[in-house]
Amino acid sequence: MVLKEKKNISSSALFLLIVLAVAFFTGCEREYVFRGGNQTLSFSADTVAFDTVFTSVGSITQNLRIYNPVQEDMMIEAIELAGGDNSDFLMNVNGTAGTMVYDVPLRGSDSLFVFLEVNINPSSESAPFVVSDSLFVYTQNQIYTIQLLAYGQNVIPLRRENLKTTTFTKDKPYLIYDWVVVDSAETLTIEPGARLHFHKDASLIVFGSLKVNGTVEEPVTFMSDRLDEWYEDKAGQWGYIQLMPGSREHVLENAFIRNSTMGLVVDSVGVKKDDPPLYLKNVWIEHVASQGLIAQNSRIEASNSVFGDCGSASVALTLGGEYNFYHCTIANYFNLNYRSTPALVISNYFIDANDQEQLFTLEAANFYNCIVAGRNSNELKFDFLSDNETDLDKLINVNFDHSMVRISESLQEAYSGFFKESVLFNENPGFVDVSKYDYQLDSLSVARDAGDINVGKEYPEDALGINRMEDAAPDLGAFERIDDL
Repeated sequence: MVLKEKKNISSSALFLLIVLAVAFFTGCEREYVFRGGNQTLSFSADTVAFDTVFTSVGSITQNLRIYNPVQEDMMIEAIELAGGDNSDFLMNVNGTAGTMVYDVPLRGSDSLFVFLEVNINPSSESAPFVVSDSLFVYTQNQIYTIQLLAYGQNVIPLRRENLKTTTFTKDKPYLIYDWVVVDSAETLTIEPGARLHFHKDASLIVFGSLKVNGTVEEPVTFMSDRLDEWYEDKAGQWGYIQLMPGSREHVLENAFIRNSTMGLVVDSVGVKKDDPPLYLKNVWIEHVASQGLIAQNSRIEASNSVFGDCGSASVALTLGGEYNFYHCTIANYFNLNYRSTPALVISNYFIDANDQEQLFTLEAANFYNCIVAGRNSNELKFDFLSDNETDLDKLINVNFDHSMVRISESLQEAYSGFFKESVLFNENPGFVDVSKYDYQLDSLSVARDAGDINVGKEYPEDALGINRMEDAAPDLGAFERIDDL
């Protein structure tokens, strides 16, 4: 009996110790006392504004931060979207979504986030319009008001469309999902100022003809459907534009192709008898995840065009073909990842599924008054093969004349026959600001007045419409530097 009694006492003591331990550690936790009183809140902004948002396409998430500037804890009685269920805005407070959230605790000298999005319903308007609402924050003694603003834009949605001959205008932007195909024997004409926006992975595939008729004042844009400033220079947001074998009579003039996975893919265009080449005039291809312009066994004439900021080659001319570039800037300072591929790649073969080399003739790859530059020590790659029966000189024809090229000394020596004496090697082009993708020339650039006058006469206006024949000689690249007198 004595032993049993001692056992009971020990159990009671153990239970008491556990209770005391729990009480001790619980007492270490902060005791929150939410008070009313005259505390005031402060906010990270008095207006939350969204960039232009397409109808039926959600925005990015913006946030509003609410601060408790005093040491005392407090309770926010409610946070409310004034528009209620009819609001175009969406709200989330500390993980709770709704148009009104009650009893939100806020510690002393602490803050909380209110996350906001906007979805705008379509209307009949063509011009951008403003959507607004208010956010009310209620405390025991005060009501705070935060303005919510978004700029809406109605669009013409296209999803998995097979187009017959048609014209895109600048009246409303076009929003493309999945793909749009221009059927063979049909023509898509795009007027000045038209805007084509592509949702994730969407592409434009052309079996017929593509006529892009932008002007310097009203260029045509092909870009992502994300218009927030953060996305402006981000690559890989949509697919690509592809000109398919058998398509013909393409002209792209004063056009911007941005934010895609690949820029412009050209497959066996202009190689049939009597087919014209693809004309690229004042075309800018930039912020691309892989190749900017990739051509396979095609004919291209490019002038006053810019190919830059690509995750792989800015320009890749493959499987032979015939290419002429006049006053073009091929520059690559892509900085999101290491880029092993040079800015310009030229080749004449591919390896087929049977591991056999398929050779093509490179009729011409001519570069006049051009710049090839970039971050790497070598920005030019030649990849040529010949068979036992054909001399390589008969398969390839490459010519750089009055141009600036960044190239390794070994390649320069191995392919010295490709370069005229007028070529400048490994000079700093003197771009204004490559971090801002500004490839215009600064006042001290050695590329100034280094171009062939005869080529300049053929292309007297640069990519911005500036006359390049008003000084001693044309500058290299797509832009003419004219100093103020």
